[in-house]
Amino acid sequence: MSEVVHSFDDLMRAYSRHVALPWEADLTPVERVWILWYDHALERRVSAQFHQVEAATRKAGRGWREFDVAPLFGRWIAGHRHFERLAKRPTELTSVLAAFEAEAAAQITEATAAMADTDVFALSGIGSLFGLASVSRLIERTAPTVPGRLLVAFPGRYERGAYSLLDARESWNYHAVPIPPNTYV
Repeated sequence: MSEVVHSFDDLMRAYSRHVALPWEADLTPVERVWILWYDHALERRVSAQFHQVEAATRKAGRGWREFDVAPLFGRWIAGHRHFERLAKRPTELTSVLAAFEAEAAAQITEATAAMADTDVFALSGIGSLFGLASVSRLIERTAPTVPGRLLVAFPGRYERGAYSLLDARESWNYHAVPIPPNTYV
């Protein structure tokens, strides 16, 4: 059955159905990743109403933990030992982005330590990483540390198995479970 998502309410219906399904216990880390993808035009609405995703998760009898990645880069770069130099020469910023990505993965991994295999660990603010870190590598690095399900709130597109953050030209294939499972028409 094809489902077209035009609104936050459509997205919530798809997520509510998915989170209520029984969970298989013997999945690989990549199979435990859910990508809640939506048109980037819905980003403000999704951010403002993300508590509804938590409510749907709890209603389904699952635990919840949210980690907002949006403030990570600002905090990290402000504390960087070369901050003044990088602020004066932003073109040199690319030389430190791999270190930022590693730090972001470490912080996310640390936050998953107290998770149970019945919990959803939600990453929000992913759009803030555009141009700064690879979302696919971040997921690959952190998914094995999440015992339950890793939910990634993803503003962008999903078509034929490929995800594109903020509708960028470059996309990446990832074998996560897309929610909703279809593509926009």
